[in-house]
Amino acid sequence: MVAITKTKGAMLALAVAGLLVALYLTIYHYAGVPLYCPNSGAVDCQLVLSSAYSMLLGVPIAVYGLVFFAADIAIVLHFDREQMLLWNTLGLGFVFYLAYAEYMLGKICLYCTSIHVLVVLLFLASAYLFTKHKK
Repeated sequence: MVAITKTKGAMLALAVAGLLVALYLTIYHYAGVPLYCPNSGAVDCQLVLSSAYSMLLGVPIAVYGLVFFAADIAIVLHFDREQMLLWNTLGLGFVFYLAYAEYMLGKICLYCTSIHVLVVLLFLASAYLFTKHKK
């Protein structure tokens, strides 16, 4: 049985939150559910989520988010610090790319930004666990 530390519990909560946001954006993409987000000023989720940057290899970025957060949950539960740090470092790299995409569009998606924050927090927590237990 895997012991759940406070840090791992927080990571699970962050990953579940990210999974839920990614699920909402995936449902938005495929089912056309209403998108609750302003579209004025710097914030325009609709524009960001329908831009060329919203797809990668013909798959919505939100689907990659589902895979990322589901894998993160599995890694946290099986507690391999090295894999956890590597996975979240890859996620952080993807966040930089997506933040750049928003910069290029001149618009921000609030849902995307929330996912970016969750990934950064997951990276920081995994880096903390890696360095804390490194001997």
